[in-house]
Amino acid sequence: MAEVYRAEQSLVGDISRPVALKIIRSEYSGSADFREMFLDEVRTACTLSHPNIVHFYEVGEVDGLLYMAMELVPGVSLSTVSRTLLSRGERLTDEGLLAVGILTCAALEAAHANGGLVHRDVSPQNILLAPNGTLKLIDFGIAKAATNRNLTHVGTTKGKAGYFSPEQAMGRRLDGRSDLFSLGVTLYQLASGATPLEANSHVSERHAWLVKGRWAPLERVCPGLPRGFYVVVGRALQVRPEDRYPDAAAMREELEAVALGTGLLAGPSSLAGYVQEQSGSFCVTPAGTKRPRASFAQGSSESSRARLPMALSFTKAGAALGVVTTLGLVAAGLAAWRLARDPKVAQPSPSTETVGSVKPPSSSQPPSAAVVTAESPSGATVTTNSETRPGADSGPSGGEEELVAPLPTSSERPRKENRRSVGAAPVLPPAAKGQVP
Repeated sequence: MAEVYRAEQSLVGDISRPVALKIIRSEYSGSADFREMFLDEVRTACTLSHPNIVHFYEVGEVDGLLYMAMELVPGVSLSTVSRTLLSRGERLTDEGLLAVGILTCAALEAAHANGGLVHRDVSPQNILLAPNGTLKLIDFGIAKAATNRNLTHVGTTKGKAGYFSPEQAMGRRLDGRSDLFSLGVTLYQLASGATPLEANSHVSERHAWLVKGRWAPLERVCPGLPRGFYVVVGRALQVRPEDRYPDAAAMREELEAVALGTGLLAGPSSLAGYVQEQSGSFCVTPAGTKRPRASFAQGSSESSRARLPMALSFTKAGAALGVVTTLGLVAAGLAAWRLARDPKVAQPSPSTETVGSVKPPSSSQPPSAAVVTAESPSGATVTTNSETRPGADSGPSGGEEELVAPLPTSSERPRKENRRSVGAAPVLPPAAKGQVP
């Protein structure tokens, strides 16, 4: 219908910018339908503003030929990328497939919100990929807004046959869910190397199988992908529109959840490096997942998650281990802080003293306290910290006992006796050697 050229658009003074110039072919210029469809493309596309949709700059007519100047995207189409990788026995990585789905859904979300605009031709040929991973949805030439003059009548199918939705093949009225089906076919093709009905060469047979949903599930022809990715593609490829996602936002959120659940970084960085510019032209580099040429449909044995840096790898087990480690460090720090703040914590003595021996109070203990160490008959060492209350010269001590060795058994436990405090040190009653006071 149209031809696209690289051109320079002159602005103010000597300022210019490179553009993609789309010119309708001369054999179609005399057709009123094609002319109006071309103008409708400009009217609808000029209202779109999204980082994943090409921008339109200018529209006009010269010598009976209509043209429009669009944003020039430095790169190639995804069909070129997929075809080149397939020839090398490769495909896009798992995060690359998820990134294509997420970014294309974002573009369709913006288009569908613009007066019910339906793209009608979502396919790898209409998705451009730049070297830095930027993805752009192009060619709204056959799109139809719900408010236009209904130039595309019910019963007329337009678009690429291999990416038709069932309702599009039957010439029914379309909405945004038709684009989601086409996106599901696109993801199916990018993962497996073929569309679901590519084996059916005859158009009528292909349409018959399409409306009945007779194709092999993606997990059968391309095992090894994230389980959630199969679920998303399978729901997008439902025959009935009401069984698909209600809108592009719901499908995008589901793909983002799959990427998060599998620990993959799905974004423009996942697509960077597939396309490189060399001597003014673009080529596809072998940045995909390697596969044996003879068994392209078999799943990759290596997860593309291995391409992530170790610092960016995220798993639930790693997160739990990190939380446990952090809590352990906090607990250890609190214990050390309490030991440093509490001067009354008794430290076990490396040697025991005879019964009745009294240790002089250390400089770190208050003058009114003394520490007494005694040895029980069973060999247990008992350390007693006794304090003297002001104004009281007799009565049970208010100290506390800390066992630094195993307690004696009930048969060996000594009889507890009263202790009296006089002055700064406790007074011990006479006792036989080896008996705990």
